[in-house]
Formats: sequence, C-alpha cells, structure tokens
Amino acid sequence: MPIVRRFEQNKKTLEQFYKELIPKPDDQIADFGTPMLEVLKSVNTMFQETVLYGLTSHASLLLFSDNHENSDYYVIINAYQLNSYAEYRIDYVIPENIRPWEGAIVNGSSGTLDEFEKKIIISMYNSEGWKHNIELQNLYESIK
Repeated sequence: MPIVRRFEQNKKTLEQFYKELIPKPDDQIADFGTPMLEVLKSVNTMFQETVLYGLTSHASLLLFSDNHENSDYYVIINAYQLNSYAEYRIDYVIPENIRPWEGAIVNGSSGTLDEFEKKIIISMYNSEGWKHNIELQNLYESIK
C-alpha cells in the first residue's frame, strides 16, 4: 500500500511535493527532492499491506500510523544530496512508557538508501506507533 499524504495537506501528493524540491541544473543548492522520492519509492516497496500517512514540514516527512486529527507522528525522515554526497536522517519518538523525559527521541543517519531502509523499519517498530502490525513485525524480524 502506498504512503499517502495526510488530510491536512491533501492538495498534492507526497511525490508532487518532493518533485518541486528538485533543484534546477544551474542551482547551487542541495537536492532534497530526489533522495526523498527514493525514500518514498522504497517505503512503498517495503510495505505492501500497511498504509502510512505522511505530513511534510519544510523538507521533512513526518510519519503517522493514522489519518485522524490530533494524532501524533512517530517518525521523522529527512534526506538530501549535494553533488555526490547523500545523507538520510531519521528520528523516532521514544514511547511514553520508556522515555526518560517528554519529547525524547532517537536519531540516526545513513549514507546509503539500503542501510536507511533498515533504520526506517527499526524506527517504526521501536516507536510503537504501529503496534500489532504484522507486516512491520515480519520486516523487523527479517533484519534482526
């Protein structure tokens, strides 16, 4: 199933949003669009049954387990490329029952999409935002 944009931002798809962040050839800025489109494609490939909901904040992608008003995000994804250097960054919210303080997060980064895919699975699993999701549990078991 696809990762879809949450109801608050449903005028454009996530893909349309990130295509607009691809710089023109003469621009001297980092490319946030292309690597985020790769992340979206990867997430859509990994999750065949689970619908994920995304909300963008600047170039960041916040992942939610539902599309309800006032629900919380669990994972934040950022990716950018500058010339041949690429970085994929992820944060996940530590569950309330084990966090040392309000708003505590874990963050990490990767230079490759393959390694980053594993971090997405681990982050979603450890955030407990998708509790009882069999597809996520199976993906997590496959990378342990």
